[in-house]
Amino acid sequence: MKKTTKKSRNMVRGIILIASALACLMAGLIGYIGYTHIQKAYLSSFEEGLHAAAVLMEDEISHEWSGDWSLSESGELLKGDTPIHNLYQNQLDKLNAQTGIHFTVFYGDTRYITSLTDASGKRMEGTKASEVVVDEVLNHGREYLASNFKIGDQDYYAYYLPLKNADGSVVGMIFAGRDTSLVINNMKAAARAIIAVFVGFFLFNWGVARVIITKSTKSIRDIVSGLDSLENGELSFYINDRTFNRKDELGVIASSSAQVRDKLQDVIAATKKLSADVTQSGVNLANSAEAASRVAEQVTCAVEDISRGATEQAESMESSVNNTNEMGNSIDEITDKVEALSAAAEEMMTGAKRTVDTLNQLMNKNATVMTSMQDINAQIRLTNDSVKEIAEASNAITAIAGQTHLLSLNASIEAARAGDYGKGFSVVASEIGILSEQSKNAAVSINKIVETLVKESQKSVETIVTLSDSVQEQNYQLTNTKADMDAVVTNVSNIDDSTKMIAEKIHMLNNLKASFTDIISEISAISQQNAASTEETNASMEELNATFALISSAANELRDMAETLNEKMSFFTMAGEEKVEKTA
Repeated sequence: MKKTTKKSRNMVRGIILIASALACLMAGLIGYIGYTHIQKAYLSSFEEGLHAAAVLMEDEISHEWSGDWSLSESGELLKGDTPIHNLYQNQLDKLNAQTGIHFTVFYGDTRYITSLTDASGKRMEGTKASEVVVDEVLNHGREYLASNFKIGDQDYYAYYLPLKNADGSVVGMIFAGRDTSLVINNMKAAARAIIAVFVGFFLFNWGVARVIITKSTKSIRDIVSGLDSLENGELSFYINDRTFNRKDELGVIASSSAQVRDKLQDVIAATKKLSADVTQSGVNLANSAEAASRVAEQVTCAVEDISRGATEQAESMESSVNNTNEMGNSIDEITDKVEALSAAAEEMMTGAKRTVDTLNQLMNKNATVMTSMQDINAQIRLTNDSVKEIAEASNAITAIAGQTHLLSLNASIEAARAGDYGKGFSVVASEIGILSEQSKNAAVSINKIVETLVKESQKSVETIVTLSDSVQEQNYQLTNTKADMDAVVTNVSNIDDSTKMIAEKIHMLNNLKASFTDIISEISAISQQNAASTEETNASMEELNATFALISSAANELRDMAETLNEKMSFFTMAGEEKVEKTA
């Protein structure tokens, strides 16, 4: 067995060191973020203080004296008519001494009152503001915050406010600023405090990690020692109580290892006993399989003798069955031919009867058509007579219309003779004349329609006569055809009767053949069944012999596996046992 290489790396130490490194990284990140926010908050408060100082200064200067800002002829700064340089210079110096904030009053881009001094201690009155400040404050009238802004040789954090006259025009600026050294020193102090806290946290974290690593390493070594014993087959190893009684995951692992040890002891003890029992059972099974195999060989020899006799008998019966089958096939062919002839005769009979029925229906329909045509002919003649009567009535209407017209003319003449007394009668006579003209026109139209109807009815009468002749001729031909089909039906019926009688005789012969064939087939089947049974029995005995051989082989393999299992189980030792070393 190949020995597993031991790993010297301490897992707990690695985990704790990684956790410590992550904690330190997180603390450093938090310190950096805190320092950044402190710096922003400090600069923001610094900005607000400078802005407030500049606003207060601008408010005080703008409202203490009335008037606009201007310069005197001598170049002195005036507020209205009051020169204010000397009034405010001492005040600005005192404010600077008290607050550390420098103040400057600009007129235009030039410093006129200021607490700023250069490196030599000289006041910076008369100096100019930078272009950026001038553009933002003077040109655009906006407040401006300058950070790390260099004035002279010193960096300043400054706030600029526009200085305006009463009309709102920007004439100057108010400056409140402070050098950045104070901000830098305060931020350095904050950074040192954060670094000190970080170092203290790191040292504390490192000390706690060392304690945890030491305790965890001892417990892990106890567990590893027990598992090494288990790897060597020793099931009686012991884990120290300090590890076993821990409340963390290592205590759970130690408890689980002890449970695994106890379970393995039970399983291996049972397996050793079971392997011994399996070895003995394999030996007994192999002996029984060899005895059964010998008996099966004797049975196989006896079955082979029976099989040869049954095979010869089956061959003889098979020859008889073949001859009988040939005779049966001939009868079957005749039966098929006769049945086909009978079926054809029946189909011919059915077709002939169907044809006769169709002819009868056609003749009936033809008679119905003849009757209908006669009725139509009579109706057309009646219609023609009625049309003629309408023509006579129309002629009478025409004559009446002519007389009415003459009557209306006479009435008109008489109305004209009567003068004014006959005007009403003249109107009636005129209307009668119009009605007689309309009656005449209607009578003429009716005569034209009647003439057309007479011509068409005459054509219909001629058509009906021609069609009647054709139907009579068709009826004559149908009668002759029906007589011919009646003769065909009689002949087909005679053929059908003959084929049915032949079919009955052949069916009787076929039944006798079937009975004879069934007897021979039963005898042949019994012989074949005997031969097949002996062959199956012989095959079963061969399979039984093969099975016994497999059982014997499996029993030997089972015995070998049990011996191998005993050898493997001897690797483990339990309390009160000694390990047996296998010799080559």
